[in-house]
Amino acid sequence: MKPQNSDLEQIQILLKSINDAWLKGRPEDVPQALTPHFHPDICIKGPGLQMMAKGRDACARSYQEFLQQATLKDCALSEPEVSVYGDTAVATFKWEMTYVLQGQEYRESGYDLFVLCRADGRWLACWRAMLPAPSQ
Repeated sequence: MKPQNSDLEQIQILLKSINDAWLKGRPEDVPQALTPHFHPDICIKGPGLQMMAKGRDACARSYQEFLQQATLKDCALSEPEVSVYGDTAVATFKWEMTYVLQGQEYRESGYDLFVLCRADGRWLACWRAMLPAPSQ
């Protein structure tokens, strides 16, 4: 079944809202801005698919904690590629980021993989994996 344009548009808006919340917002406002976009049982996996956070509040706080610990110098995100399968969708996009953490500058790149689900008529992020590119 081919996804309706409205599904793709809603998912693109959702992903933009999530990224805008942490890239353009103030760290203290990030959890409140993110929680409406997260499924209550969302989890975030990091390098090696290790569990980084589980649950809406913990996942929203993980974005805030990164911003409180690091100074983001630059972040570029590609347009997401989205596949919709009924009430489930998968979105991927490439990222490149430069940030300073404990006085050390880091330049990293990789991919984000989001699994989204339709709940009560709206799309929510329910699973995220951050997949860093191998170090050069």
